[in-house]
Amino acid sequence: MSTETHMRGEAHDRRVNWIVLAVVAVALLLGWFVRTAAEGRSVSYEVEGVRVHYPADWVRADARAPVLVQAEDRMAKGSRTTLALQRRPLPVQMPKPLAALQQTLALERASAWTAYRELQVEESVSVQGRTGMHVTFAYVETNPNPFLETLPLVMRGEDYLFPQDSQAYIFTLTAAEANYARAQQTLRAFMRSR
Repeated sequence: MSTETHMRGEAHDRRVNWIVLAVVAVALLLGWFVRTAAEGRSVSYEVEGVRVHYPADWVRADARAPVLVQAEDRMAKGSRTTLALQRRPLPVQMPKPLAALQQTLALERASAWTAYRELQVEESVSVQGRTGMHVTFAYVETNPNPFLETLPLVMRGEDYLFPQDSQAYIFTLTAAEANYARAQQTLRAFMRSR
């Protein structure tokens, strides 16, 4: 084999290697775009005149009154992340009906959730032109299965309460503390969709 033929062969091999690298890079970019598009998709759900959007990979759970819709990220690390929308009547006979409703929620949760604590209460917040109340809270979730050895998990959450006529719409997020910051973005998108 001549030196010239050998050099042409090496040049051809280098071009083939570059073509393979380019094809792999394009395939990786396409895969990234497809993944990003799939993760950004949302599901639209309408119940009793209220339309909400939640991530497409979340599961809509069965909801019982006063909860209108509940969506869960069952793949969240530690414990599922939950978004819920409920509608409750406002106690209009009270001087501050929204605050009274918020206190009722706190009492219900304190009796059902371990170590429930309100962290911050903002009595007047504005979201998408609606004025309401914002409450952040924490509690501890334990696994009731006696055959599993698990540590209790600190859960974080927040409520947005918006009055409308004699009713209040309550948007709620609960998530394991490690997932909370990311889940807050999902809550904001969930609230914008009403």
